[in-house]
Amino acid sequence: MDFAGSDVAFRSFSDRPLWQRWLISTRNFAVRKPLGALGVLLILLVVFSAVFASVVARYDPEEIFKKVAVNPDCNPELAEQALTDPSIRLKYPAAVLDCGGAAQPLLHVSPSSQNWLGTDVVGRDLYARIIYGSRTALLVGLGAALIATFFGVIIGLISAYFGGTLDFVIQRFVDTLQAFPALVLLLLFGQVIADISLRTNIISLGILGIASTVRIVRSSVLAARSEVYVTAAQTIGASDSRIMARHIFPNITAPIIVTFTSSIGIYILVEATLAFLGLGDPTRISWGKMIEEGRRLGPSSPGVAFYVGCALTLTVLGFNLAGDALRDVLDPRLRGRGGRAGF
Repeated sequence: MDFAGSDVAFRSFSDRPLWQRWLISTRNFAVRKPLGALGVLLILLVVFSAVFASVVARYDPEEIFKKVAVNPDCNPELAEQALTDPSIRLKYPAAVLDCGGAAQPLLHVSPSSQNWLGTDVVGRDLYARIIYGSRTALLVGLGAALIATFFGVIIGLISAYFGGTLDFVIQRFVDTLQAFPALVLLLLFGQVIADISLRTNIISLGILGIASTVRIVRSSVLAARSEVYVTAAQTIGASDSRIMARHIFPNITAPIIVTFTSSIGIYILVEATLAFLGLGDPTRISWGKMIEEGRRLGPSSPGVAFYVGCALTLTVLGFNLAGDALRDVLDPRLRGRGGRAGF
C-alpha cells in the first residue's frame, strides 16, 4: 500500500497516523514472514469461531438429527382405508398398515447440505461440535499459558536476580518437577482429583508449564543482570524491586511473549490427549473426546476422527507458526537476515 500520493507529506514512519502505521507494519510482517502471517490468520479464524460459535455453528451442538424410518411392506391404500374402517385392521397384519415408523437418529452419516461434515455417533452435527469444541481448546490453551507465564516470570526473575542459595533451591525444585514425565503427572492428577473439570485441567497444565518458563526467564535475566544499565541503577541506589520491574523485566519481554504464544498450542494438544484418554471434563465438548469417539467407529466411518483431527492440527499449527515468526522478529540475533530466518 503506497501512501506517497497522500495530501499530507510525512517525513518519517513515526509521523504517520496510527492506522497507517498498523497497515504498513502488517503488510511488512506478511511479506517478510508469510508462514507467520498464515499462523496469525489461523488463530484469528479459531478465535472468531469460538467467540461467535452460536452463529457460525448453525445448529445446537447437542441437537440430535433424526429421520422417520420407511416401512417397505406398507400398503398406503389399505392404511388410508383403515383410518375409517376398523375391520381392515383385523384382516391384514400391522406391518402392511403401518406406513410410518419411529424417528431414528442419523448416526455418523456422510456430509450433506444439512450436515456439512456429517453427524457423530449419537446423531449430532459434527461441524457444530467442532466449532463449539474450539471454545474448550482456547480456554485451556490460554488459561494454562497465563498461569505458567505469570508464575514462571515471577519465580524466574527472583531466582536469577538474587542468585545464591535461593536460586539453588528454586532450580533444584524445577529440576525435580521436570524429571517426571508430564503425561504421568497429569494421569496422577486425574486419579487423585475425584471431580475432573475444565478448571482443574487448566490449573494442572499451568503448574506443569511453570518449570520450563522459569528456565527461559532465568537465562534471560542472567544476561540482562550484567548489563550496564542495571549496574548504573544499582549505583544510584535503586531498590531491587525497582530494578527488576523498571530495568530488567522490560528487556526480557521478547522471550516471554514467544514462550507464551508457542505454549498455547502445546497445552491445546495436551488437553486433547487427556480428553482422548478419558480425563477431560465430561460436561464440555472436547476435540480429544470426539477423536476417541471416531476411533471407536473404525474404518467404517473415518470422517469423524479425520475432520476433528484437521481442526486440532490447524489450530496447533497456527500457534506454532505465529510463535516462530515472533521469535524471529523479536530476537535481535535473527535481525538483518533478510527477514526470513527460520523459513
